[in-house]
Amino acid sequence: MTAIQRTVLRHPGSAYLFVGFLALCVTAVVRSPIQALLYLIPALVAGYLARTATVVDSHGLRAQALFGSRTVGWEELRGLRLDGSGAVYAVDRAGGQFRLPCVRSTRLQPLIDAGAGRIPQLS
Repeated sequence: MTAIQRTVLRHPGSAYLFVGFLALCVTAVVRSPIQALLYLIPALVAGYLARTATVVDSHGLRAQALFGSRTVGWEELRGLRLDGSGAVYAVDRAGGQFRLPCVRSTRLQPLIDAGAGRIPQLS
């Protein structure tokens, strides 16, 4: 098997346009200093977009969420599971599974390429 280069799968940069639009909409509502707390909503969405990612490296797959992350090593990875909504889950040998953010069933090729042959058949 070939060496794995560290690959980070993130949300597209155009998703930040939504954050700008949301901030603009919040501006129309804010009339007092207390209502200015509504600006926390677009800030949290921007934090979510910046933080969530799926990282593929020589250690395995890591799913980074807004708070925390979860990793499965290549030797523990049993496969990937797709659900009806298009979400992709990593399944380990113990049967545990967790969702891989920023990876959809329609965009599996970058994940497979980054795995360099270490990703087993889909289940």
